[in-house]
Amino acid sequence: MVKWTHQDYRTMPWKNGGGSTTELAIFPQGASLDDFVWRLSTAHVNMPGPFSHFAQIDRSLAILSGEGLILHSHDGDELKASVTLHTDSLPYRFAGETPIHAELCGGPVVDLNLMTRRDVCQHFMQRLTSGEHDVDAADAQQVLLYCAAGDASLEPGCGLQAGDLIMLDEEHEHSGIKCRIKAQEGAVLYLMRISFLNQGEGKYAAMG
Repeated sequence: MVKWTHQDYRTMPWKNGGGSTTELAIFPQGASLDDFVWRLSTAHVNMPGPFSHFAQIDRSLAILSGEGLILHSHDGDELKASVTLHTDSLPYRFAGETPIHAELCGGPVVDLNLMTRRDVCQHFMQRLTSGEHDVDAADAQQVLLYCAAGDASLEPGCGLQAGDLIMLDEEHEHSGIKCRIKAQEGAVLYLMRISFLNQGEGKYAAMG
C-alpha cells in the first residue's frame, strides 16, 4: 500500500491560464503527460474554456467543490451533447479526444480527474459516502482511494483525512484486491479500479 498526502502533491498552472492542476499521483512514477499509463489530479477551474486534447486516453471527472460544470461535447462545429455535473453527481466518463467546452454553473469549481491510457489499461471510478463498503475488485491490479471530504479508514487500520490518497496493489497474481472501507458521517470518497490489459503491466514499476 502507498499513501500520499497534501505535502506529496505537485501543483502547476494551466497553459491557458484558466486554472491550475494538482497532480496527486502518476504511473509509472516520474512519467510525463506524454507517456503516463495513468494520472490522477485535481483542477481548479476559474473560467469557462476548452478541455485539453488527450489522444488514446479515457477520462473520468467528478466535481469536488463549487456549483458545478456544464460540459458541452462537439462533433466538429456541431454541439453533440451537454451534461451538467454537481458535487453529488456520479463521475462522468469520456474519451480524451472528444472536443469539450466547460461552462461554470456559478463560481469556480474543483474537480477530480483520472486519465488512463486506453491501449494499456481500463478504469472505473465510483463515489462513496458514509457507511461501510466492502470492495472486491476481482479484475483490478491497482485500486486508488481518494478522500475528498471528512474522515475514513481502510481496514486494517489505515486512516484517511480529506485530501489523502491511497493505492493498493494486487498482492498475488490474478487474486484481485479486497478491502473494507469505513467512511464517517459526511465523508466523500472516490474509489478507482485500474485493470491492465496485460496484467504484468501492473507490476513492472511499483510505486513507493
